[in-house]
Amino acid sequence: MLEHAQLLLFAWVFGNQAGVPVTVVPVLLGAGALAGSGRLSLTVIIAITVVASLGADLTWYGLGWWHGPRLLKMLGHASPEGGGLLRKVRGAFATHHGAFQLSARFLPELNPIAAGLAGATKSSVRHFICWGTVSAVTWAGAWIGCGYFLSDAVAEVAHRLGVNLIVLFLAPLTLCLFFHRARRRAANRLASS
Repeated sequence: MLEHAQLLLFAWVFGNQAGVPVTVVPVLLGAGALAGSGRLSLTVIIAITVVASLGADLTWYGLGWWHGPRLLKMLGHASPEGGGLLRKVRGAFATHHGAFQLSARFLPELNPIAAGLAGATKSSVRHFICWGTVSAVTWAGAWIGCGYFLSDAVAEVAHRLGVNLIVLFLAPLTLCLFFHRARRRAANRLASS
C-alpha cells in the first residue's frame, strides 16, 4: 500500500482541489503521520500536495479563461450551496484577489470558484500561480505538519487499537465519504421537491 501512497495522495488532493466532494484533511494528517514515523518523506509529500493543488487550480483557471461566464454558471450549479456562494464571493474576489485566493484553499468548495473567477476575469497567470503556490504550501504545510508533529500520538493510538497506521486513517475517510454522499443525496432530494 505504501508503494502507491504518493500516487493516491496526488489523486486525492487533485480531486479535492478540483471540486470533487471528497474530504482531504484526514489524508493530509495521515500522510504527515506516516512521514513522522519515517515511512514517507515529508518534503516529497508536501511537494506532491502542492503540485496536485496547483494542477487543479490551473485546470479551473484555464476553463475560466476560455469559458468565463458559462463556467461560472456551471460552478454555481455544481453543488447545492454553489449558486449562493458564487454570488457572495464575486465582490470579495474583485476587491481582495490575493487574500481571497489564499484563503479559498481552506474553505470547502471555494477553491474551484476562486480559480475559475481568476481565469474569467483574465487575472495574470504569474500572479495567479504565485498566490496559488503560497496558499498551497501554507495549506499543505498546516495539515501535513499537524500529522507529522502528532505522529507519535497517532502511532500510539493505532498500536493500542491493534491496527496498522494506514487503516487508522482509511476508516475515517470511508466514513467521511459515506456521510458526505448521504448529505448530498438529502440536499438533492430537498432541491428536487
